[in-house]
Amino acid sequence: MMNFREICKTIFFCIVSINLGISSDIEILGFIFAGLFIAIHVKQHLLSKKSPSLSQELLPAQRKTPRYRKLFAYGAIVPCALWWVLTPSVESGVSPYLVFIPAWYMLYLAWLQKRSLGNGGYEVFVVFNGVAALFMGLFHAPRACVLSGTVALLLAVYAFGRPRVSFYKYILFILLYAMLCGSSYLGFKYWKSNRYYSGRWAEDYYVKNRVMGFDPVAALGSFSSNYNSRYNSEIVLRLWDTLAPRYLRAAAYEKYVAGIWKLPVKAEKKLYPARYRVDYAVFETEDSAAAAPNIKSVWVQATLDNFGFMFAAPNAVGVASKNADSLDYYSTNVFAGANGTRSDWYYYVSDSAEKLAVAASNNDSSKLDSSFLQIPHKEIELLDSVVVAMALPRQHGSDASEFAVVNLKTIQNYFIQNFEYSFTVSGYRANSKTDPLARFWQNKEGYCEYYATLAVLLLRHQGIPARYVTGFANPERIPGRPYVTFRRRHSHAWVEVYIDHKWYIYDPTPPLTEMTFAKPSWFAVKLEGLKGRFSYILHLLKDGEWRRVVDSWQTTSERIVESPALYIVLVVLLAVFVVLKFRRNQHRLNKQTISKDAARWIALLENAEKRLARFGFVRAAGETVAAFAKRVNGAIAKAAESGDASSARKAKEFERRNRECSVALKQLEEYDNNRWKI
Repeated sequence: MMNFREICKTIFFCIVSINLGISSDIEILGFIFAGLFIAIHVKQHLLSKKSPSLSQELLPAQRKTPRYRKLFAYGAIVPCALWWVLTPSVESGVSPYLVFIPAWYMLYLAWLQKRSLGNGGYEVFVVFNGVAALFMGLFHAPRACVLSGTVALLLAVYAFGRPRVSFYKYILFILLYAMLCGSSYLGFKYWKSNRYYSGRWAEDYYVKNRVMGFDPVAALGSFSSNYNSRYNSEIVLRLWDTLAPRYLRAAAYEKYVAGIWKLPVKAEKKLYPARYRVDYAVFETEDSAAAAPNIKSVWVQATLDNFGFMFAAPNAVGVASKNADSLDYYSTNVFAGANGTRSDWYYYVSDSAEKLAVAASNNDSSKLDSSFLQIPHKEIELLDSVVVAMALPRQHGSDASEFAVVNLKTIQNYFIQNFEYSFTVSGYRANSKTDPLARFWQNKEGYCEYYATLAVLLLRHQGIPARYVTGFANPERIPGRPYVTFRRRHSHAWVEVYIDHKWYIYDPTPPLTEMTFAKPSWFAVKLEGLKGRFSYILHLLKDGEWRRVVDSWQTTSERIVESPALYIVLVVLLAVFVVLKFRRNQHRLNKQTISKDAARWIALLENAEKRLARFGFVRAAGETVAAFAKRVNGAIAKAAESGDASSARKAKEFERRNRECSVALKQLEEYDNNRWKI
């Protein structure tokens, strides 16, 4: 009778094979594997129906089952690797062959182990490889395959489970598994349908997933979310440079109107990729600027949306982005136009330290216009009163740079002596019609946006070109760590002022000690170090320069695979392997012939000794077969002479013993005469 569990196992592997074939668009291979598993089942069933003969009983059971050979298991890696080389590349996302090729390999291992069960193969590996191939086969699978995969999993639970397990335990396992799958699916559906919240949740979601203050149109007060929310200590950027700049720019704005800063109306030019760095398109302000020998690249990792800006040092001469085909380049040395999602990028700066405190100097006086001197008409009255209160000097003499420096020092000293740093501006609401600068000047408190805005307008009022800049400042540095971090609270606004044909960084905001914020714990610092290094390792694995070597190796491999010389070598190796295998089999057959004769005569001796042992005749240790046979003959003759057969029952037993002993003695004689011929 056919074993029902074995039938379920075969059906399980057939479903796995066909599902994997459908998912990977190689249906024919799936049907081939299904046929191989059916062939194993039929072979085992036919062997189990045969009645064992004497020779089959004597030979070991392993002779019936193919031996498991690791050479076949490890050797299959070579064609799988060639298959991987010949697969087409994928521009974005995960290549399905990353899943399907290992799935086919595991299905092959399951078949190899199953055909060798009891002779090097183990059922635990059959189960593991089969279930792994089942789940991998559900990648990109249609719904019908998912349904049949569920049936296959239920069959595996029954077929590979322990025998004589109570039925209710199977039901409990299935219910538990169904509950886990159902809760996961429903949780995913709930998250998918409730990603956009309303009311307070919507505001919290927006604050959590975006950094405020870096919009193309930036309103005063937009930075407050970075200071007042519970996320203000969250890390936003990692800058992989131990000599990272103090200021990292996002945008430099041009026009101020009613509490709103705007970028220049039009970008100076459109930047297109000058070259590629693995998957990163390199955008340069000048041809081959980023490829110069004295230019270094810095990798920036963003954990939140960057609004399309490429955060970079003031003296950046180019950026490299994976998510953009082109970028808008503004005259304020701003790179914008990426997709705005969390991502990573490179920026390129001069390797010398002399420009770290200086903004990009490629905007010389020939490109400077009155846009960085414009002041809203409504703010002139306020600015006049501020100039008088601060006692800013009137322009005199011919030394414009000295005049500018005096104004910078005066403004900064006045802020330090008369203003207080505050994360809020009391009495001001976002939709209020009150002028935010007037409220700031009246309350004498506020944060960086207000200080930078008022300073820019005051400098323009004095005839000094200036622009409002947003970004991050004062990164967090940990000794021994190969990168610096910017948290939400490090978002900042400052001023760039034009003096002596160069743009310089000027920060009018009064200094705020780091002790204002709670310092991260020792555990948090160590955990961040591990997270940062792990992300860098993943970055190297995904986007590192080693991929160029791999790509070149792949090109070379494709040429080798297409070359007829490879197949000639493979045919020669195959022929050598067949010859060696044939000679080895011949040698083994010769040995097996001797082994068969030896096994037959040994079995004959054992059978004779068992017959005689039932009547009390046991061969002593070291006693030869001939001596043993002579001793048994003498004992039988002596018993016959004594005539100990007083009853019919004893006479019958005596006759049966003599008959059995006679057969055994003939076997001993046959063994003794032929054992030297083996």
